[in-house]
Amino acid sequence: MEWFGFVALAIVLCYSSYPGKVKNIEARMKRMERKQRGGNDMLKLIGELVNKKCKIKMDDTLETEIKCLVMDADDEWLKVCVRDKKNNQITKLIRIENIDEVKIMDDEDRAIDEDSDR
Repeated sequence: MEWFGFVALAIVLCYSSYPGKVKNIEARMKRMERKQRGGNDMLKLIGELVNKKCKIKMDDTLETEIKCLVMDADDEWLKVCVRDKKNNQITKLIRIENIDEVKIMDDEDRAIDEDSDR
């Protein structure tokens, strides 16, 4: 009986690492699909947004839109700087796959935003 318990424990320990392995394989597949679909072109476009003020609309359940300064970008993440209601500076990381729309704010948009803040 004890032998059966040890074998069952060994099997459980062997299979407990599979969810992590599955996630790694899924991430690799997503990268490969992105490369096939022309993800590098999108990375170039997102790379051009660095040091520009943008409105980013995300496709989460809340339909969130944030005004931010894009600080850095890589193949999966976008590092942005936003201001909260108390004018505190907050740095956020956003997954590129969650971004639905990006609008670059020009000088007119900035002037309108500054007027609405007053």
